[in-house]
Amino acid sequence: MILIPAYYVIKPTVAFKEKLANLDLDSDLVDILSETVFWSYDRVSDTEDDVIEVKLLFIANLMSEYLQTELYKKVLGQSCISLEIFDKWWTLERYFIDETFSDVEKRIEPSVVTHFVKTGRGRVDLWIDKIQKKAKYEQIDFS
Repeated sequence: MILIPAYYVIKPTVAFKEKLANLDLDSDLVDILSETVFWSYDRVSDTEDDVIEVKLLFIANLMSEYLQTELYKKVLGQSCISLEIFDKWWTLERYFIDETFSDVEKRIEPSVVTHFVKTGRGRVDLWIDKIQKKAKYEQIDFS
């Protein structure tokens, strides 16, 4: 089984935001429920099963962390954890990461690396030094 990282953007629907505004809830809770949420999850297959798992985990997490059963029922209209509840109140976008930043870094031509300008940020400038030194080394003709 190959695991491919995927990132998910979970957004509340306009209808859910309107519903929250009309409920008598703590403002911090309304803020939490109204926010766009970013999750990462390993994709296991080409099926939509991982999307379903993320949706169910998301609302189960809400029940566990923020909404005890009665409050969950008040906010979401039911006391169960189901796809229908998620799909009624949220949308989900999935993005696959086929490469890492280190993969991108490896493909940058040594001649391009010389164009980096220091940022004044310690860690970033050390990184620039590192890749520029590596690029100089790679440009040396050892024949």
